[in-house]
Amino acid sequence: MAMLLSLGRAFPALAEPRMRRYLSAQAASLLGSWVLDITLNLLVWRLTQSPAMLGALNFLIYLPSLVVTPLLSGRLRVDNARRLSLAVLAAAMAVAVGLTLGHALGLLTLPVLLGAALVRGVLGGMEVPSRQMLLMSLTHDSARLASAIALNTVVFLLARTLGPALAGLMFEPLGPGAGFVLAALGTAVMWRNVWRLPRPSPVPPAPTPAQGGGLGAALRFVWQDGFGRLFLPMTACVAFCAGAYQTLVPVLADRVYGSASAWTGWFFGASGVGALVAAVLLSSRHVEASLRRGLMAVPWLAVLALVLLAVSAHVATTLAGFALLGFCTSFVGTGTNATLHRRVPPAARGGLIALLLLAFNGVMPLAQLVAGALAQWGSVNAAFGWLAAGLAVVLAAAYGWRWRRLGRVVWDMNRL
Repeated sequence: MAMLLSLGRAFPALAEPRMRRYLSAQAASLLGSWVLDITLNLLVWRLTQSPAMLGALNFLIYLPSLVVTPLLSGRLRVDNARRLSLAVLAAAMAVAVGLTLGHALGLLTLPVLLGAALVRGVLGGMEVPSRQMLLMSLTHDSARLASAIALNTVVFLLARTLGPALAGLMFEPLGPGAGFVLAALGTAVMWRNVWRLPRPSPVPPAPTPAQGGGLGAALRFVWQDGFGRLFLPMTACVAFCAGAYQTLVPVLADRVYGSASAWTGWFFGASGVGALVAAVLLSSRHVEASLRRGLMAVPWLAVLALVLLAVSAHVATTLAGFALLGFCTSFVGTGTNATLHRRVPPAARGGLIALLLLAFNGVMPLAQLVAGALAQWGSVNAAFGWLAAGLAVVLAAAYGWRWRRLGRVVWDMNRL
């Protein structure tokens, strides 16, 4: 009990039992999802040895969120979010079981794997916003909302750290089927937790855009908010340039360090550790000071991380580059998410979820295709270099315009 009280003081959202149970189940589910995604990547690399095909695989995983997420998020409410989560989790279990059987029967050809990736992407585009809405409903204290969002990111990043490493360790000795089985089990744990959540009372449908709700209201809010106008596009740019590493990791591991299965997990793990540090920092009571002092500077650290990955030929430097890249991506994405959710009118929250997911996940399909093409046409190190240059140009343009308008250089986000 004393430990729980101590955790509740350090991380306010953990003071609520429902939040602790939900985040525990979320950890199991996300761990399985990451194991499944990396197992698909390793299978495609084994079959094709093609960076472009890895880009196509990850393009299909992320593409549906561009369509599904914005269509769905504005219509989500607490009551239908629970029903939708249960249906999507059941379908995700079916996909994992189907992949397990397909592997056992020798049916996992490249078209089958690409088709599975597309289905996985459709389900993910439905699942992520519904889980976000459920998360918002678990705390009734707005002061704990930023902590809850950041803790959810902590769970995601723990899974991203451990999942790829576990997938890499399991792939050769146990085969792809073990990863698919683990994904099915993790999804089952989450389904049971969502099923046990109290059934919320029916609520009226969300207001239409004319009444002040939905995606249109979220767009108007972001446009009128100085922070949102700068950092929603900035989040998309950081996610594009930094998030493209998912396609490049197996290529780098194989071509530079000699083994995709041995090093893929290590590099994903390093990125996850860096991202986890950022999320823990933002889930603590120091969130306000951290965001105020660091949010405008951290995107430049992402440029530095990409440069390190472009020039490094040593494992230690590469691991450091991935750790710094993970920290920056998590800090910018989580900080922007938490800040905007504390400012947005309640009626526009579903639309804001859609905008944030589009800014962070929606750019991923194109990012994976671009990264795969860059590595296919040149070296994988050169691909990281081009991504660093692109992000630096965007940052210089966005910050330079803002500073010129203000008449001074400002690093404090509260003075935008």
